Amino acid sequence: MIPRDHWLIGSKGVYHSAIGGSWTRIGAQEYGISSLIREPERLVAGASWGSGLWEWSNGTDQAAQTIPPDHITQSSQADQPDRWKQLHDETLTEIMAIASIDGSPGVVAGSPYGIATGHYDDTGAVRWTHHSNALRVNERFTNAILVHPDEPTSWLIGTEGGVLIVDDSGASWRRTSISGTAVRALAFIHGQFWAGTDDRGIWHSQDGQRWDSAGHTPDGGAVFDLMLSGDDIIAASEHGVAIGDCSGQWVRTGPRHLCAAVACHPASTATWLTGATPGGLWYTEDHGRTWQHVRGFVNVRAIIAPEV
Repeated sequence: MIPRDHWLIGSKGVYHSAIGGSWTRIGAQEYGISSLIREPERLVAGASWGSGLWEWSNGTDQAAQTIPPDHITQSSQADQPDRWKQLHDETLTEIMAIASIDGSPGVVAGSPYGIATGHYDDTGAVRWTHHSNALRVNERFTNAILVHPDEPTSWLIGTEGGVLIVDDSGASWRRTSISGTAVRALAFIHGQFWAGTDDRGIWHSQDGQRWDSAGHTPDGGAVFDLMLSGDDIIAASEHGVAIGDCSGQWVRTGPRHLCAAVACHPASTATWLTGATPGGLWYTEDHGRTWQHVRGFVNVRAIIAPEV
């Protein structure tokens, strides 16, 4: 079993560890991971560069490679079993974002061609239905997916053309007041929806339809991830990490790099893990005042916090 108190990161493969411990790769695959889902019985990983969608059953006999703290070695795993199960088919290979939904395989997947949901056929393979064909090209390109916390068949989709809302599990679409700009981050924080854009800063909304500006990070640029830390909101941006207080004021902290992902420890609002692309893995245990670099990782695009 993957320990519940371990972090998960998506890099060249999926790894888990506690801060300061040895990072263990789950299975033998070394695909570039773009997104992760953690559930009690499984992990789901979306991969870029045509590598598709994969599921790992969270059993007790997982194959893994342990690497020393702050170090990664490249070694052959040809003699080790691998329990990653392929979920994609030939129509769904480039994964940008994923989210959990009801059903089986229980995933809505986003790609450059839109969003898709799957079902198992008679052979046990997953076949995918694509729901974005009627949209404009930029609106098909999916960067982020957020399932509505009160309406599980309604999803917010962050695209190259703005935020769209999907109703009835993909049956219908609505455009919102964020349009004409790329949206790369979506979150539900403090009872509101939040969105991070490429060139218009950060926005918040009560209903996901009408959005109001929540300011810009100090150096501007794209916002790739948003999370809650105590009373603060943390943004992973093109120029590093920024801290906001919901009033529109943002302060940058930590090293300057393209920060693609950030997560907060659920039991310690002072402990964050961030992923840079390039720049690797970083952590702080004092609310961003000081930072430590974990050597060995180059690109980190997805982070899942420990469970408590």
